[in-house]
Parts: sequence; C-alpha cells; structure tokens
Amino acid sequence: MKKVLTAAVLLLITSIITALLPWIADRDPAMAVFRAREAERAPDPDVLDNLRTTLDLPTTPWQSISATLSGNFGTSWINPTRSATSIAWSGLGTSVTLAASSTILATALAFALAWPRIRSVTTGRPSRASDITAMAVLGSIPEFVLTVVLLVTFALRLRIAPVSGVSWLPILALALPSAGLLGRVLLITIDNIGQEEWVRSWRINGVTPRHITTALATRALGTLAPLIVLFFAGTIASTVFVESIFNIPGFGRTALNAAVDQDLPVLQVVVLTAVGIGIASGAVAALLRYVILRPLRGAGFGSSLGRDKPKGLVPFILTMTPLVLLLAGLRTEVHIAPTDRLLAPSAAHWLGTDQLGRDLLARLAHGAIYTIGTATAVTFVCAIVGLVLGLTGRWAAQVGDTLNALPAVLIGLVLAGVFEGSLWTAACAVVLVGWIPLAAHAASVAAEARNTGYYQWAALSGAGLGRLVRVHLLPTVVPAVARHAASRIAHNALALAGLGFLGLGAPHDSPEWGVVLSESIRYAERAPWMMAAPTLLLILLGVAAALATDTRLKR
Repeated sequence: MKKVLTAAVLLLITSIITALLPWIADRDPAMAVFRAREAERAPDPDVLDNLRTTLDLPTTPWQSISATLSGNFGTSWINPTRSATSIAWSGLGTSVTLAASSTILATALAFALAWPRIRSVTTGRPSRASDITAMAVLGSIPEFVLTVVLLVTFALRLRIAPVSGVSWLPILALALPSAGLLGRVLLITIDNIGQEEWVRSWRINGVTPRHITTALATRALGTLAPLIVLFFAGTIASTVFVESIFNIPGFGRTALNAAVDQDLPVLQVVVLTAVGIGIASGAVAALLRYVILRPLRGAGFGSSLGRDKPKGLVPFILTMTPLVLLLAGLRTEVHIAPTDRLLAPSAAHWLGTDQLGRDLLARLAHGAIYTIGTATAVTFVCAIVGLVLGLTGRWAAQVGDTLNALPAVLIGLVLAGVFEGSLWTAACAVVLVGWIPLAAHAASVAAEARNTGYYQWAALSGAGLGRLVRVHLLPTVVPAVARHAASRIAHNALALAGLGFLGLGAPHDSPEWGVVLSESIRYAERAPWMMAAPTLLLILLGVAAALATDTRLKR
C-alpha cells in the first residue's frame, strides 16, 4: 500500500510540475507560443489574444493544473492541428522496440564479459582486472560517438546496414554502452555472491564446477533481473542520440524536437509518460525482488558487502597520464589559425587542430574545467543530497525506481525547453537525477547498519538519534556513498557531454568536450582525431573510476 501511495504522490507532483512549466519560466503561455513560432518579431497584443482563443491556452497557473489533472494537454504549439498526446506517443512504440532489443542484447553481452569473473569465483582463484576494464571502456564510450562510428563504418563504408531507420545498427549502438554499465553491476553482484557461505561450502564438498557455475549465474541473473527491468525503462527515454543520428521517428527524437521548438504541451506528455513507465517498471522490479530473492533467503543464500579495498595503482596511472597531458595543454593559448585547419597530430600539435585551426590539446585542456570540473561539482552535490535523503529511509530507493525512467538527457530537454540550454541547465538536469542511485545506495547500507547488533544495542541503551547517526551510521554509510559517488564522476561527465552534443549544454564554440565532439561529427572521416581525442579522455576517466572502485575478491 505504501508503494502505491508513493507512486500516486509522485505522479501527482509530476503532473503539477509539468502543468506549471510555462509559469516556472515566468512566461505567459501565449507569449511562449509566439516565441516558439516567431523568434525575432515583436509580439502584437491582438496576435497573443488570437493565440489564447485558438489554442484555448490557460491564463492562470490553476487553469494549467486543472487541465493537466483532467488529462487535457491541448494541441501542439507548433502544430495546432494535432494534439500534444498524439505527437508525443507517435514514436513510443519504436523506442520501446529499440529499448527492449538493446536491453536483451546488453544483458547477454554483460554475462559474456563477466564469464571470467564467474569462473574465478567458481574455482576460487583470484580474478583479473581485464573484465572490469573491458566493461569500463564500453560504459565510458559516449553513445553519440559510438553511434556515429558505427554509422560511418558499417552503413557508409561497408554498406552492410541502412543509414537510417530501425536496424541492428542502432540497437548495437544502444546495447554496447549498456552492456558496460550492466556488466559493472553484474561484477559487483558476482563478487558479493562469491562471499556467501554456500559457494565455499559447495567447493569444499566437491560439487562440480559446472554446477557451481550454473547456480552462480542463475543467482546473479535473479538478483540482476529487477535492475534489467529498470534499465529497460530508462533506455526508452534515452534513445534520443541514436534516433537523431539514424533519423528514427521515436520517443526520444520527439522530446528533442519539442525542446528545441519549446513545444511545452508535448514535453508535458513526454515527462508524464516517462514517469508512468517508471512507476510500472518499479512495480515490476519490486515484484521480481519479492519473487526471486525471498526463496533464496529461505534456502540459506545471503548477501554480504564486499570489504576488500580497491587496487589503486593502475587507475592512478590512468588518471595522471591524461591529467599531465591536459596540464601541458593549458600552457598553450587557444587562438584561431585558418591556415592550420584540420592538421593531423604532430610535434607542433600533439592532438592535431580543429576546423578553425585551434590546437586541440589546448582546447581540450581548457574544456576540462567545464567538463570534469562541472561533473565533480555536480557529483559532490548529488552525494550530499543522496546521503541526506538515503539516511531517512528506504523510500529513497522506491522513489529512485520510479524516477529511473527520467534520464538526465530527458530532464535536460525539459529544462532547455523552458529556460533554454546552457551549462547551468545541463548541470541542474544531472543533479535532478544523479542523487537517485546514491540515495538508494545510502538507504541500503544504512538499513544493513541498523540491523547490526552494535546499532541495536546502542538504541536499546538509550542512545539518541543524533548519536546513532553520528557514531553508528555515518562511519559506515559515508565511505560507501563516497566511493560510489567517485565512480559516477565519469558517468556525470558523459551526461554533460551528451547534453552539450545536443546543443542543450555549454554554448556554441565552448571548449566543453561535448561541444567539441558535436563539432567533430561533420569531420569524422576527414579529421578523425577531433573525435578520438575527447572520446579517449572520457574513456580513460571512466576506466580509472571503475578500477579505483572495483572490489576484486582476495582468496
């Protein structure tokens, strides 16, 4: 009943917020429609009145809320002959197909990549870092870069796939990064299962490796199944990059067009649809957790948190190498040199030059302040918010399951549609969803700490809430959340770069890495180094974060 009430409250709050989108920006809806259609012309009062009458626009915030709660979103501000709902839902089936296909493929790839770790747990031998490195590389590749590379390679050069529309190519572009992200969670799951007593007991009692491997893989799939459902729901609204590049009329591309055109009624339907999908997927995930995990507990299976410290030398080297390179680039001024356009890497220009002859190393070095600096600041804010909310109880995990279907790119589209795109709105978009996994993690660790004997003894002894939190919760929860937050800096940097790529983040001609990648797309064949340099930096950042926070079992 609590979960149903939580879902209803979230849907109500979301409905009210989406209804107030025009008013949040302090704009009359008629003026917003006029600006969406006429960017330069001065508004005429008669024209505004005609728009209010023709589109039946609300004149007060309460009218907007009343219309939204009744399900009346009106017509599109750009295409008044069609309802906002029909436009928003026109490509939903296509995006669902893409998300389902890519999620199935990503799950299969994640298990294939995790197979060495499963075998190491089965045999009791130490695992290697190659599996986590491969997954970190896949999970750190910017989706829009991978999509362009696959398009150029398989569609334009080899001509074994169509250049537009739904095919195996956009599905693969969605699945590869997803496999990296799912695979990292799978490795953590396998390591935690490997510490359960039944694994060691089976090995000691001579159970064949084949049976242990089958049981371990089945157990891991059961634990991962709820996350796969949530991952599928989040992918539906994250198809914007693939759909834009492959010209697929899907849900994500509809959201992007509505944001660019500032068509707020369509955005309202998009957000509410995503939240509805999140509520449904959260309910399915909760059911799977109950059906799968409850019998496992009764059969003697348990869970334990990994206590091993990560090995930090390799990630330290991986982090310091690009850092030294970027510090060297800061010594070079960024200036336009038309005669040096699109020069290949050389002794004079280590990473080559861009379309205006600017030294790419110097530009990326200055852009690191925008990309990595903003990502670090955003992650810090997310960690503080997640820690505070996670300590209040498991409701944070329930909210997270629902809001999981609202990725940063969708929030960024909404904010850009209301306030216009900027680095500030991109950072706000990442913060609005970035706290969710950290809060859920904090709530889970805090719940385990509350079940320990020392916490319960302190509570029964009369310790106050402040002391319980300060002495018994924070020392356990803070390190776990801090490590999780550190691993998400690269993820947040990718989100900021993605919004910059779509033109919804840092302004045009900014050295922010997403903007640089956006500019490099048109020169992908002529000057591939323009795309390769920021992509490799983002990958190195992701690999360093993954290796620094990996907990490989010591046996």
